[in-house]
Amino acid sequence: MDAILKFLPNRVRRLYLGGSGIDRMRGETNPADGYYPEDWIASCIEGNTREFQAPGHGLSKVRIDGEEVRFLDLLEKYPADLLGEAHFARYGANPAVLTKFLDSAIRLPVQVHPTVPDAKRYFHADFGKTEAWIILACRPGAYVYCGFNETLDEAVFRRESLAGVYERGLGMMHKIPVKPGEVVIVWGGLPHAIGPGITMVEVMEPSDLTINPEARCGEREIAPEKRFGGLDPETALDIFEYKPRSEAEIRALSLPRPEPVAPGWNRLIDREKVRFFEAQELRVDGERTVEFPEECFHIALCVEGRVSLDGVPLSAGESAFLPFVRRRCTLSGNGRLVLILPPSSTK
Repeated sequence: MDAILKFLPNRVRRLYLGGSGIDRMRGETNPADGYYPEDWIASCIEGNTREFQAPGHGLSKVRIDGEEVRFLDLLEKYPADLLGEAHFARYGANPAVLTKFLDSAIRLPVQVHPTVPDAKRYFHADFGKTEAWIILACRPGAYVYCGFNETLDEAVFRRESLAGVYERGLGMMHKIPVKPGEVVIVWGGLPHAIGPGITMVEVMEPSDLTINPEARCGEREIAPEKRFGGLDPETALDIFEYKPRSEAEIRALSLPRPEPVAPGWNRLIDREKVRFFEAQELRVDGERTVEFPEECFHIALCVEGRVSLDGVPLSAGESAFLPFVRRRCTLSGNGRLVLILPPSSTK
């Protein structure tokens, strides 16, 4: 199977308010914030929470011959064509990466995600949740929190985490201003929070493992078991990496600079360095044929304008899967793509 697979919209319910930025990107007439602030792409995991359960919620679908088909079912049926034999041998019928459109109307709660060793130790899971944010649009003064700064007092941070309210804890984290085009890598173990008014592409290891100690998300109360991911609270807090860093150190660790691949084609995140995924930005103005240098599949997100991929049209806010066997693609139109690559199957 070598067909480019265009994903259907796949909005996922979350605790926080947002989503109007995704609506605006898609050109919808009445953009509105609600509790479906994310759209999951190439997803083979469910987005169910303790507060909301629906069979298959969060699993990506495509339309083939007029019928909606689960992406996961296609991966299981055509693993060599879609994923490649080496990827399938290592990861199974799983892209080993999850991509989202995400839009925040409020500051999200302070969170931490496990590293791979902590995911195995505490959750018996194969994937941690290192993630990255590719900023598409934001309000003036937008910011994110990422990493502890030099004022870290671990005892105070842990005490406030257990209480669920940060009086001093937020001040112990780097508050970093962001603008469109920037990228932030959030390694497993780093404390972080997305600020209000940010629309992004979020790419991550394919898991939904989160510790968010704050007792409220906007106006909504978070249940204790949800705050600590089902773990004992003290154990859950061990997932934080209590290492103070200067802002320069955090920027070197988590804010990579783009690297050119070809004219109009930049590497935003290098999987040789990050290991879990890669992200590239590709601008299209007219028609161009691209040869993919990496031996892997690609997930394509249109983030601006309109671009056709070998005749498959994508408008801003739409996405598609380019199978492993498709080594080249003719692009036409005027717009901008973000390409997501999986982890290497050989390292």
